[in-house]
Amino acid sequence: MPFTRRQFLQGLGAGGVALAGLSACGRARPLRAPGSIPSQPILVVVNVDGGNDWINMMPPSGGANRPIYDARRATLGIPLQGLDDLGGGVGLNKDFAGMAALHQAGLVAWILGIGMNNPNLSHFVSIDLWGQGAATPDGTGWLGRFADRAFDASGDVLRGLTVTADLPVMLRGAARSFVAITSATGYVYPSYLRANLVGAPYDATLLENGFAAAVTTATADPVSEPGYDAAAATGKLFLDAQNRFGSGGSLPPRTPSVLYPGDAGYPVTRLSGAPLTGALAGQLKLIAQMIAADLPTEIFFCRLSGWDTHSNQAVDHPNLMRALGGSLSAFHEDLASIETPSGNAQDRVMVLAYSEFGRRVQENKGGTDHGTAGLAFCLGNSVRGGLYGAYPDLGDLDRNGNMKYTNDFRGLYATVLDRWLGQSATITDALLGTSYPRLGFL
Repeated sequence: MPFTRRQFLQGLGAGGVALAGLSACGRARPLRAPGSIPSQPILVVVNVDGGNDWINMMPPSGGANRPIYDARRATLGIPLQGLDDLGGGVGLNKDFAGMAALHQAGLVAWILGIGMNNPNLSHFVSIDLWGQGAATPDGTGWLGRFADRAFDASGDVLRGLTVTADLPVMLRGAARSFVAITSATGYVYPSYLRANLVGAPYDATLLENGFAAAVTTATADPVSEPGYDAAAATGKLFLDAQNRFGSGGSLPPRTPSVLYPGDAGYPVTRLSGAPLTGALAGQLKLIAQMIAADLPTEIFFCRLSGWDTHSNQAVDHPNLMRALGGSLSAFHEDLASIETPSGNAQDRVMVLAYSEFGRRVQENKGGTDHGTAGLAFCLGNSVRGGLYGAYPDLGDLDRNGNMKYTNDFRGLYATVLDRWLGQSATITDALLGTSYPRLGFL
């Protein structure tokens, strides 16, 4: 049954009714059959950075978990009237703007209790473990290893992009890493290039002939200095990206078909009534602009930070959910207005959102502390929506008072590599170091 923009807006419910003013540009169009993978799929990875308190994003709505939740969240707990029922004794926080309607349309797969054996509650260590995604971590990332294998080193360098200013472990391969592009004209260069050791503008000949000679000219370091060859390859990667990135190194302009958080006139505000920030919205608008320009990118990476809610959670967490949900629902609708040679962009894109860990069940004074067993979700027209995996038993915590995970995060990666990025089971298992159970949402 086709899912129209009118149905989307009607499904927003009380918590998202203000979104109804988002756009008059949406168009009714039939959805792809769930599980039908497009010929040229695009993966958009959203890092929910800081450790999302997902049991306030998706609290228990009934069953044995609800009274335990109420007892441990005496001040921060979300009342039943603040939830949209997802079934199975699980609710969705109404502040997670737009996501209930997408769920009702069958477009969101929620992966509950996702985590790992022997979790680490340090942000830095956990981010690296999630990024590496391997049975035996070796310093490369699961998407970086995919790039090593799937992206021809002599081909187009824009197949893997991050719109953040850093290059997370997740995106680093042994021979091939993603390129960082932060605006329609903005690039993040390796430190040697930023130091102007090869001159400005950056000399293609120097990069083609090897970085060692360029650096030797500007410094007293010997040509044999370790890392010069790697710097040469990386420098050329960024130069090639600049040359390929639209006419004159910039993208054609694009006006989004809907309002995003941060835009003037966007109807959803913070709890205080102040406008929502547009950090993630700006990244997603840039990604939509790149897709509309028909860049050959297969994987994008972006981030919304601020989820480390040790204090002031009653204000900060709802604001973050409004920003995240509002950005994703606007992005999904905006994609429907983009036609590419390989098909409608909304059909080609799947979003994968994750956080490095969850939070403790027991609230502290005004917030929650680092915990385990988090939430990931995938959004897209090809997704078989619903709940995947068991909601952790809040009455059966580990000795540190944390939830026990019910989904191995590498099973999510295996599913995406196999069924979205088109890798064989054998190659997927090699990329991850062993075989992990696949999930049924694709």
